[in-house]
Amino acid sequence: MVVATVVSVAIVSCKKDSESKMPENKASEMSASDINMDEYLTSFKKRLLSAQKGEEAISPEQAERDLGNLLNFDFGDANYASDVYCYDTIHVKLPLNHGLVDLSQLSITYKDAVDQVVVVFNKTDLFEKSVYAISCSFKQDTRDDVSDGIITITTRGLSSPQPSIKTGFNQTDNWHVGNGLGKCDGTCVGDDHLTMLKLVYDNTKSALSCNGRIYFTNNGTASFNSCNFPADTQTGPIYNEGYRLWYGYPSSVNTYCVSYLEMEYYLDNLKDILDNWVFIDVNQYVTRINLRLDDYNEQSVPNPLRKVVTCEFDYATVNCTNEPIAEY
Repeated sequence: MVVATVVSVAIVSCKKDSESKMPENKASEMSASDINMDEYLTSFKKRLLSAQKGEEAISPEQAERDLGNLLNFDFGDANYASDVYCYDTIHVKLPLNHGLVDLSQLSITYKDAVDQVVVVFNKTDLFEKSVYAISCSFKQDTRDDVSDGIITITTRGLSSPQPSIKTGFNQTDNWHVGNGLGKCDGTCVGDDHLTMLKLVYDNTKSALSCNGRIYFTNNGTASFNSCNFPADTQTGPIYNEGYRLWYGYPSSVNTYCVSYLEMEYYLDNLKDILDNWVFIDVNQYVTRINLRLDDYNEQSVPNPLRKVVTCEFDYATVNCTNEPIAEY
């Protein structure tokens, strides 16, 4: 299936031991433009549950993709306002036969995954909760001819029946850069400019339009960092040495105060980068972000060590369906 296509971005003189990863344009066995995902997954589920041993085999890549998509089709219900996202992982096994996956074995793995998803969901303590997204990743153990699967379940919901959802920054939002050092006045320890930026981004990112139930397919993960996006010196303010996300010296992490105007600047830039620079396919959607500080070694200047913000994000294809959530 089609995954994200990357737009070229300006890479400046910052260098790191490992470069930021962006989504790759991968070849696929199917295209979202020539398949009805509801029909495909409904048909695939029937084949899966009726499969007999030795009857049909598929590649591990297709098994990973179809299992993840089917679990999202079964459980995904993403189109709600939320102020809490919970992340849980479950583990499954998938035997291989000469490098292929027997559909009957995948059926056993699928049923195991379903049972574990239900347990995780029932244990999640949120108001108006639903499964937001499920990602699936397998790694083959060549010694045992078995593939180990890690399935990540994101459950969304509300912290209270009528929560106060933060959707912007005001004059009280003056934050330390990182390390959970709180606001610049010494309050709110445990949060910092990164955690608050993520919180407001999650609460205000682009709304999904659908009259039915939304579920995601074709999940992937990618990342970028401050160095990939220098500021436009002709159009706006310049902060922290001229990048659209925070960039500075290691010593600044504990001393620099990110003002609320700078917080707004970073939020606008983060939305613009994720909405307009990372993807070409309009059906791609950012389902999760994680912001962290990383070391960078800039070779062209003395004392080259810098700190940059890295944004790791999950993305997926949006599907709108009238099919109800599967009952188990």
